[in-house]
Amino acid sequence: MRYLAFFTFIWVYASGLVVRGETPSEAYDLPKLVALQDRENYLKSEVSLSAGYLPSDSFNKGVIVGATYSYYFSDYMAWEVANFNYSFNIETSLKSDLVTNFPIEIKNVGFEGALDFIKFYATSNLVYTPFYNKSLLFNSTVVRGETSFVFGGGAVKFQTTGYKPIVDMGLYLRYFTTAATSLKFDFRTNLYYDSDLGVSNFFSLVVLFAIQLGDPPEHLRRK
Repeated sequence: MRYLAFFTFIWVYASGLVVRGETPSEAYDLPKLVALQDRENYLKSEVSLSAGYLPSDSFNKGVIVGATYSYYFSDYMAWEVANFNYSFNIETSLKSDLVTNFPIEIKNVGFEGALDFIKFYATSNLVYTPFYNKSLLFNSTVVRGETSFVFGGGAVKFQTTGYKPIVDMGLYLRYFTTAATSLKFDFRTNLYYDSDLGVSNFFSLVVLFAIQLGDPPEHLRRK
């Protein structure tokens, strides 16, 4: 009886599809994309204020503050003209123990520069933004944003060993708060060369508050 009931159900369901003029594949088709919505946020030139963290190495960590100026050629291409960050160094307990117990061996730079720390760095970058998106925040608010990739170079100043050229690359996630302001979460790796250490790098994790300069387009001023 169970098998008879099962096959009866399949026959009735298939008959219903035929009556409606549908095939089984059409009954399960996903909704088709019929239109794309234009972006609702503009990009011209902007100033960003930032705060972040440098997990430099086992001996030093940095808390950074900085500012950035960017100019946008289009919604997709931009020039991050200047990105400057100053680092407040925090010595780890490991470094404190070494300085206390082995002051002669690690005087000044020690370990061929491994105990040196960053004072500040500045870069200039190209910004490419292929992704513009909308996200649902807490199932109640739509937040618009974008994902950008950055690549460029500059210089970093170490406390003892001085200036070194750097190449930086990474990405940031932007979320618009109004038509003219946004939050950016910036993740980058910065490569530099040291004659003793070879090619090394430091990571930067930064949060920025960006402000667009100039008036937004008329249709955005009411938002």
